[in-house]
Amino acid sequence: MQPEVVAVAYRGRWEESRHYGSIAVVDGEGNLLYSRGDPERLTFLRSAAKPFQALPVVTTGAYDAFGFTLDELAVMCASHSGEDMHVARVLSVLHKIGLDEASLQCGVHTPFHKPTARRLRRAGEPIGPARNACSGKHAAMLALCRHRGWDTAGYLELGHPVQQLMLRTVAELTGYPAEAIRTGRDTCGVPVFAVPLRNMAWGYARLAGAGGPAGEQRRGIALIQEAMARYPELIAGTERYTTALLKTANGALVAKDGAEASFGVGSIPAGIGVAVKIEDGSDRALAPVVTEVLAELSLLDEGALQALSPFRSYAIKTWGGLTAGRLEAVPFFK
Repeated sequence: MQPEVVAVAYRGRWEESRHYGSIAVVDGEGNLLYSRGDPERLTFLRSAAKPFQALPVVTTGAYDAFGFTLDELAVMCASHSGEDMHVARVLSVLHKIGLDEASLQCGVHTPFHKPTARRLRRAGEPIGPARNACSGKHAAMLALCRHRGWDTAGYLELGHPVQQLMLRTVAELTGYPAEAIRTGRDTCGVPVFAVPLRNMAWGYARLAGAGGPAGEQRRGIALIQEAMARYPELIAGTERYTTALLKTANGALVAKDGAEASFGVGSIPAGIGVAVKIEDGSDRALAPVVTEVLAELSLLDEGALQALSPFRSYAIKTWGGLTAGRLEAVPFFK
């Protein structure tokens, strides 16, 4: 199977560009319900794995041992915009585990939130690693190291116990053997994991509570669901699609974007998981495609769809503000 056209950019009335991609929808047992393109496409989850990677914070007992809170758990799942609300939670996690910002090995980049970046630049304030979009995930890994007594210096490496725990957790949730998972290195320095798209969707079905999680895993999943529902602004940030989606879903969905245009969604009421991969890695097609899929699966009500309309289809503008075209997803399952 090959990727299919999932979104089209129009210039005036005429088709100008096409985005190809694949979609997989599975139930709690991993059975494929719907697909477009190639549901077996090997896909790096990238940051869409973060909710999976936050789960051991609960299952190992670190969440209780350090007295973490739901907002701190939310930022552990985040690809945040580097706003002050994000940094405050990351620093709080580090303080609770007896470390500081210097312990983060995620590197430094300008905050995604442009007003914050402008403010810091005007004030001459240095940008530290806590502003990195992945600092919450790194803080979670450091918390696991402190809880288990593992060395924090080498936590980026695949052979480190915390990264082996990440690998096993992704394997368990996605139902894909750890030895078959392909690995690489993310932009923030830690290992990333690739599984077939349908297995990524299965992981999100399980994150939605489908498939009968038990014990501490059940509790961890419930806490992650609650953290995403109560603190959607911490999962991404101001005017970001993932935050808007979680906010409008009102606790019915777990959802997370990943770099190079991957996206995972779990429907808690329906007990199904959805995974999307845009072949060219372009984020401009991701929100329209994800929203269209959720609309066709009736996983969003009319109010939510109305609130997400700016992301479902958007105008292509000239520099002078005139409408030159539009970008929209194609129908998938209708």
